[in-house]
Amino acid sequence: MKKTQIGWVILIAAVFVIGITTTQPASTNQLFYIIVGMILMVILFGTLTLSVDDEYVAFSFGIGLIRGKYKIDEITVCRPLSYFPLGWGIRFRPGATLFNVSGNKAIEIRRRGKRDIWIGTEFPDEFAAYINEKMEQKSKNSI
Repeated sequence: MKKTQIGWVILIAAVFVIGITTTQPASTNQLFYIIVGMILMVILFGTLTLSVDDEYVAFSFGIGLIRGKYKIDEITVCRPLSYFPLGWGIRFRPGATLFNVSGNKAIEIRRRGKRDIWIGTEFPDEFAAYINEKMEQKSKNSI
């Protein structure tokens, strides 16, 4: 199972900032750095792809330079959740790290002795059910 979420807020903000800066009087260097910064932000954080296979839950931002991968064997709990969004990208919350590009829905992944991971998705119920099914299959196969 694999889905990609588009970070519309990030894309719109980048277009807005580029539009505003190009209409204001500024030096060529300032415009260059602002435009390059916004383009990099879109390339790095414009999308979030979440994928689940038989072994791993994996995610990647944009072109994949920022990513994470978690073994299904190590997951103790996976559930859908809604949260109050305080920005997008990588967020550190008490006891959890949130990776998101849009919205206020995610899957929560708990692992023994490690920080919880929240991964933003438009389909938290479907992903949680799929991951829980994979976890159940793994536990049956190990018995």
